[in-house]
Amino acid sequence: MEVRSLFIDTFRGQIDQGITLVDFYEPDSDTCQMQLAIDKELAQEVRYQAAVAKVDINQEKELAAEYGVSNVPTIMLFKDGYKVETWVGQQSKEVLRNQIISYATMSDSCV
Repeated sequence: MEVRSLFIDTFRGQIDQGITLVDFYEPDSDTCQMQLAIDKELAQEVRYQAAVAKVDINQEKELAAEYGVSNVPTIMLFKDGYKVETWVGQQSKEVLRNQIISYATMSDSCV
C-alpha cells in the first residue's frame, strides 16, 4: 500500500474513519525524506489496521496551521476523526507501528 497524499479537500474524509497516520512534511527536507521512506514500509505492514498518509506543508499551509505544525516532520495519529497521538521529528517504524496496533486493538469506548 502506498502513502497517500492528502489535501485540504481530502483530509477530513480520510481521517474521519478508522485509523490514519499522517506525516506533515516538507519535500526539501532530508529528514522528511527519510521519514517518508519509513512511512512507505510502515504502510505495507499495517495495511489492514491503518492508512498512512502525507501532507506537504508547502502546498497545504492551512492544514499545517490548523494542526499547529511548526516543525517537520510532524506525525499525527487519528482514530475516527480524533487526533490521538503526535510526534515531532523522525520516528522509527517500530514506535509508529506499535502505536497503530495499540489503537487498532483498543475498544472504541477508550478513545
